[in-house]
Amino acid sequence: MNKPLLYLSLMGALVMGASAIAAPLNVELVMSGDRSWKGQLVGRDGDWIEFTTGRTAKPIRIGANTIHELRFEVKIDEEKLQEWMNDREFERIISVLTRTMKPFHEYSDVPSNLSKYNAVLMELYYRTQQFEESLAISSRLAEDARDPALQEKSRIYQALTLIDAGRSDDAEALLSKYGWDQDISDDAAPEKLYITAKLMSLKKEYNQAMELVAKVIAFNSQDPQWMQPAELLCAEVYTELAMYESAEEVIRQISLLYKNTPEYDQAQELKLRIEQLRAEQELNENFESE
Repeated sequence: MNKPLLYLSLMGALVMGASAIAAPLNVELVMSGDRSWKGQLVGRDGDWIEFTTGRTAKPIRIGANTIHELRFEVKIDEEKLQEWMNDREFERIISVLTRTMKPFHEYSDVPSNLSKYNAVLMELYYRTQQFEESLAISSRLAEDARDPALQEKSRIYQALTLIDAGRSDDAEALLSKYGWDQDISDDAAPEKLYITAKLMSLKKEYNQAMELVAKVIAFNSQDPQWMQPAELLCAEVYTELAMYESAEEVIRQISLLYKNTPEYDQAQELKLRIEQLRAEQELNENFESE
């Protein structure tokens, strides 16, 4: 291919690529007072969103912070996602969702109907220990008050992510911000007891951690959402206290009751760790007796 033709070919590819990136997005634009218009987002210029209903020659420029919600057309097979979730194919779901959500990324700071999908990503990033990604989403959703239940869930994952990432000071500041460090009595919400117990464990305050996690187990036996992780945390704290027999008993219960769950998988990993710790302990005892 000669140079002029090569140049034209490259320019054509670039134009096609730019066109794909800037493809209009079908959307319902909702403003305050539930006033809404259907049309397309055709671009963004900083804090300005360019929207058209197709009735005007030029797009309308709207301040991003004045928009109540963007309702995008999203094509996702939710039944298939649920099937993969049941099979714990977390990385596969993350791949599908991130690919599906990519065209909307430019508008991720604007409230939208994508929140439920972002919440799934938040949880799966946490479960796969991709903490920075999980924290970025949970921090954004935590400021969105349109759905109080989702907002509360995102705050829970904010705290869990900071703790599992080893950021105890940031986690303490967050619990203080939300007032979760004020009420850790027997009838406190199980998620707050559990999160505080995890934080105490991170700070190596194992007796306090055990006291709190015991409250979750004792007073929330009908709540599998928090019972399962609480029992796993109980086994982990027993392990840190070198109470291996107690830890192994809890692991046996988890293995019996919670098959095909993340807690089951983590319990098996903990079981292997205890075997290693026992072997090291025995080796040290033999060394000292010689």
